[in-house]
Amino acid sequence: MRGRHVARGSSRFLRDLGVMLLGIVVVGVLVFGGMWALARIGDEPQAASSTTLPPSSTVVSPTSTTTTTTTTTTTTTTTLATTTTTRDVVRSPSEITVLVLNAVGTPGVAGRLTERLAEVGYQTLEPANYQPRLDQSRVWYRQGFGAEAFEIAAWVPDALVELNEDIETDAEIVIVLGASYQE
Repeated sequence: MRGRHVARGSSRFLRDLGVMLLGIVVVGVLVFGGMWALARIGDEPQAASSTTLPPSSTVVSPTSTTTTTTTTTTTTTTTLATTTTTRDVVRSPSEITVLVLNAVGTPGVAGRLTERLAEVGYQTLEPANYQPRLDQSRVWYRQGFGAEAFEIAAWVPDALVELNEDIETDAEIVIVLGASYQE
């Protein structure tokens, strides 16, 4: 004989427990993945630059201000070399070539995103399909285009942003739409 307080089955409890544990794992992956991606921002070293100054010029750099004044009757040229480790200035969309690849299998999805990117000024290449199909979307970028890749990732908020020097295209940024992409 069963009492009034006896549970009618433990399968519902076990299912709820499994769903809760899965949710904790997914949230953990998202949090640590986001922290990892943020830690990679700005990891790109910058090359030294050199500037030639005319007499009586002022140069403002991220680290110091230098003023050079020449009071002789001969022409004097001063050369200042500056090395910085700050990241590049973000380029405008018209300076970036983007290729969108469809790894979802849904016809036209890469073409529609390509059209939207072209409308806001990005230089776009002809969209194409990508094999194998991917579950997670990706934004791949060449060295020096990290800041722009994270900016363009706003168009594909679920994407992983990754440096990929093996891109075999003229594009600086390649978007690979996976099954996680939603229009």
